[in-house]
Amino acid sequence: MRCTIKDLFIYPIKSTRGIRLDHSNVQECGLAFDRHFVVTDSSGKFITGRSKAKMVLITTELSTIGIRLNAPGMNTLTLSYLSFSNDYHPVKVWQDELKGQHCSADADTWLSEYLGTDCRLYYFGPNSVRHVANTAHPVSFADGYPLLLLSRASLQDLNRRCPDLVSMQQFRPNIVVEGCAAFAEDSWHKIRIGDVEFLVSKPCSRCIFTTVDPNSATRHQLKEPLATLSEYRRGNDGQIYFGQNIIPLNSGHIKVDDEVEVLAVQATMF
Repeated sequence: MRCTIKDLFIYPIKSTRGIRLDHSNVQECGLAFDRHFVVTDSSGKFITGRSKAKMVLITTELSTIGIRLNAPGMNTLTLSYLSFSNDYHPVKVWQDELKGQHCSADADTWLSEYLGTDCRLYYFGPNSVRHVANTAHPVSFADGYPLLLLSRASLQDLNRRCPDLVSMQQFRPNIVVEGCAAFAEDSWHKIRIGDVEFLVSKPCSRCIFTTVDPNSATRHQLKEPLATLSEYRRGNDGQIYFGQNIIPLNSGHIKVDDEVEVLAVQATMF
């Protein structure tokens, strides 16, 4: 069976609701505008849906001049790129420290009111620099890798085992593929989509964020799907893995229905 792209998603602000796309430019640090914004506390430490589940209810709209934010109970916030501050401040994403471009006091106030804590909004600006660990590959505010790939068959396999239905959105992939066997992506080492080649770098370890319902921002009381995944997707290091982190090896353009060509394979941990 032919393996193709089923869906493409970007998440302009880390941990907010994704935007489904028909096509996207692939840049060194991933899909265009994916996780180019991050919310932090007053010290610059990143804030995500792991601690603030309400973030999944923030929706974003991109335009050529800026970004628009909406959330339940909040007025629309419109930000222009030209109005962003010229100030760069330290931002910490996991163990990485980098400089983020401060967006505006209005953005800080809006996010602080919605999330109920002192917040800052930063942009991955021209002077922001970050790399995938132990490599020269750039990455923006994503957890650690430019893109996440997951197959529909893998999700279907999970839903056959899990007592409650799990949505693809709970795993926040960038590229969803169909037409392959469940967990076929575990064995891929190098793939080509359109005119872009990708290194399949590392399985993606999953956390409590996957238990947040993307439509209600509530956490599953029995910690699903992590509880089910732990029964058959736990590595020797104790981490639970689902999906693959991938790194683009060149720039280009990809779109829904593009074929996924497997160029090289590798041994799997499962």
